[in-house]
Amino acid sequence: MLGLKSKMATFQLQRTINQYAKEPVAAILPGVALSELWQMMSILENTLLLVSALVFIAACLGVSAMLVASIRDRSREIQLLRVIGAPPYFLFLLIELEALLITLLSCLMGAGLLTTCLVFSQDYLVSHFGLYIEANILTENSLYLFTAILSASAIVAVIPSINGYHQAKIIKN
Repeated sequence: MLGLKSKMATFQLQRTINQYAKEPVAAILPGVALSELWQMMSILENTLLLVSALVFIAACLGVSAMLVASIRDRSREIQLLRVIGAPPYFLFLLIELEALLITLLSCLMGAGLLTTCLVFSQDYLVSHFGLYIEANILTENSLYLFTAILSASAIVAVIPSINGYHQAKIIKN
C-alpha cells in the first residue's frame, strides 16, 4: 500500500510499476478496481431488471387471457346477472375487481413468501457469504412498485372487462 501526495504521481507510479521488467508486479488502484466492479454489477442489475419486467408483462398477459377465458366460461352467470337487473357497467367493474383481487392476493402472497425466506435464510447468508439482507421488504420503492403493478393490472383487465360489458349489452338486447 502506497500513499502519494500528488494525484498525477499516482498514475505515473502505477505505469512505472506495471512496466517494470525485472519483477512481475502489478499496481492496482483500489478506487478504479471498485468502480469497474460496480459498473459490472450495474450491468447485471439492469439485466435482471429487464428479465423481471418481461416476466411482469407475461404475467399481465396471462391474467388478461385468463379473464377472457373465464368470461366465455361464465356466460350463463353473466346472463343471470343481467336477468336480475345488473347493468353492463356493473359487470365491467366486477371483472376489473376480479383482476385487482387476483393481483393483490398474488402480491401479498409473494411478499409474504419473500419475507419468510429472508427471515429463515438470513443467518446462512451472513455466515456463508457475508451478505446482510433486511427481511423488511416494505420500502418506499416497493410500495411504488406495488402501486404500479396494481395499476398495470387494472389497465390490462380493461380488454376483458369491455368484452364482458359488450356481452352483457348483447344479452339484454
